Amino acid sequence: MAVIINGRSKSGIVILGNGRIARAISCYLKKNRPGYKVTLLTKGDNEVKECALIIGALAGSLGQDCLKLALRYKKNLIDVSDLDPEFYLERKTRIEKSGITVIAGCGFSPGLVNLILGKELSLHPDIQEIEVKAGSLSPNKHFFPFLWCFEDLILEHQIPSWQIIKGKKKKLPPFAGLQKEKFFGIKAESYLCASGFENLLEKPELKSFQCRVVRPDGFMTFFNFLQNQGFLKKENLMLSKKILEAPKEDNFTLSEIILSTKSKKILWRLKSHSRKKEKLNSMQKITAAVPALIAKLFLEDKIKQSGLIFMEDLGQNKLVFSRVLSGLRKEGISIIKNQF
Repeated sequence: MAVIINGRSKSGIVILGNGRIARAISCYLKKNRPGYKVTLLTKGDNEVKECALIIGALAGSLGQDCLKLALRYKKNLIDVSDLDPEFYLERKTRIEKSGITVIAGCGFSPGLVNLILGKELSLHPDIQEIEVKAGSLSPNKHFFPFLWCFEDLILEHQIPSWQIIKGKKKKLPPFAGLQKEKFFGIKAESYLCASGFENLLEKPELKSFQCRVVRPDGFMTFFNFLQNQGFLKKENLMLSKKILEAPKEDNFTLSEIILSTKSKKILWRLKSHSRKKEKLNSMQKITAAVPALIAKLFLEDKIKQSGLIFMEDLGQNKLVFSRVLSGLRKEGISIIKNQF
């Protein structure tokens, strides 16, 4: 369905998926009133044929379908799906030949975190060490928040990760490098994890690049129990998902990004908070607001590049960087930078 904007006919935005992140993106788009019809699409592709822009928010391996549809119909794509950078890089030539724009990894982490990393790396090419921590917690110590795509969250703790440690790229198993932590007075734990930053690991000047997922204290023991008792087997996964996603408690999603040169450290702190009765949880807020803001900028022709674009590339665009951060702050996301 077409609408008229500034005297020109425009078709709508199609969001692929109907999960929590997809629905949250729809909420933000409708709230900001871009003037476009917004459609959540789970079956068929008729809407894709006519749309101005696709936003991909499919779970797990289904995420690959977002780029497949974009290439088939030559539609621009903002992709939140949890896919490795290598997936996009293998299709970079096809994307360029199609003449479309594909913005990959456009969520929270990867996504917003990459935007900040790209900005800082462009300003400080002498950065040698990077540590990223990201995850969700709750003031209720007996609550383990499962706040985003359940299938992707489970997979995150079952696959190895690549990190740079003492100048060498290393492959590490799930839950490697367990550290006890405390955030906002709440006990937590973190471990090295797969990140979505793998393309940044190739920068030769980096001596250390570690990505840690933050979870409530005791989560590793709880996860291993679920796995050992068969709750995470394919035939039981949907029932486990229903049970584990059902409880609602106050929650927040956070990230700390620490970048070090020989002479200084740069620290970014990001935080989103939700009460248990709110419509959107903290992960939905900080993840979905990003593609909604990027979509608005793209449709306003503020992002002019075509081809494959990662969020760290967009971080070098001053207008995009400032508009995304200011937009997030207006939505109640805390973003603080310190340098010392």
